[in-house]
Amino acid sequence: MATARDPYRVLGLSSSASQADIASAFRRLLREHHPDTRTHQQTPDPAADERLQRILSAYTLLRDPAHRAAHDRAVTDRAAAEPGVRPPRSPRAPTQPATPVHIPVVVRGTPPRRPPAAGLWVSPVRWHH
Repeated sequence: MATARDPYRVLGLSSSASQADIASAFRRLLREHHPDTRTHQQTPDPAADERLQRILSAYTLLRDPAHRAAHDRAVTDRAAAEPGVRPPRSPRAPTQPATPVHIPVVVRGTPPRRPPAAGLWVSPVRWHH
């Protein structure tokens, strides 16, 4: 059941697309349809603005794995209720590593406290080796 409001179709993807594919398609479409990149027309275009809103809504729904799974379940349930319509393939769940990955961070000391010389003073974000 693919309609014009289907987020996969808005982004030009299949329902088995990975999160990286979703992000890549979103960025590509955002570059194409963003108002700042529309140099060929000086007047506002409501159709282009609506297309951009659809792209933003589709990405907002699909970027969160929980919302994406809920959407896919709703589409599958809706397709199962309609006779003669084959439900789309459900995406595979991402695999999680068996053990968490620990990254050792060694702090060698605190940065020296000094007053800002002129205006803002930005210290290092993290000290590690």
